[in-house]
Amino acid sequence: MSSYDSMKSKLAPLGVYTLAAGSEIDCELQAYGCGLDVLFDKLDEFEREAFIATAESYGLSEWERFLEKEREEQPTASRRALLLGYEQGLRLGARASDFAHFLASCGLEQAVVREYPADQRLEIEIGDVLDEGRKSLVGKKITQALPAHLNATITFRDNTSISV
Repeated sequence: MSSYDSMKSKLAPLGVYTLAAGSEIDCELQAYGCGLDVLFDKLDEFEREAFIATAESYGLSEWERFLEKEREEQPTASRRALLLGYEQGLRLGARASDFAHFLASCGLEQAVVREYPADQRLEIEIGDVLDEGRKSLVGKKITQALPAHLNATITFRDNTSISV
């Protein structure tokens, strides 16, 4: 129902206004309705773009920028899946499979996770080619997601490593 129809249906039972087509009040309501419809459409768009699961354009870009995971060249569905996976990964468990899923959601395609429960330690080997800035970012993201009781060693393709 449009804003105009909504206002008209609410005012008609009052009997105070003459709502005949073309009347002054009717024209005013139509003008208000046009303006309100634009505002309501924009509010619907803002709400849709605010959530990863429903965002389609600038909402995804803002989430990617916020999470430092910009991937605008990928299709919307892939971008959304990576962001949702990353968000789920921030609440991950302590199993190697949980962490492997988290690394995949970070866009790492060649990551192997080995767990050593007796030592409360993970070894993470990342085979993806990464520059120094991306290595630092990956280390930061892993540190943020790593459960407090676990230690981890991250080894990159060029045999450099980080202990967290």
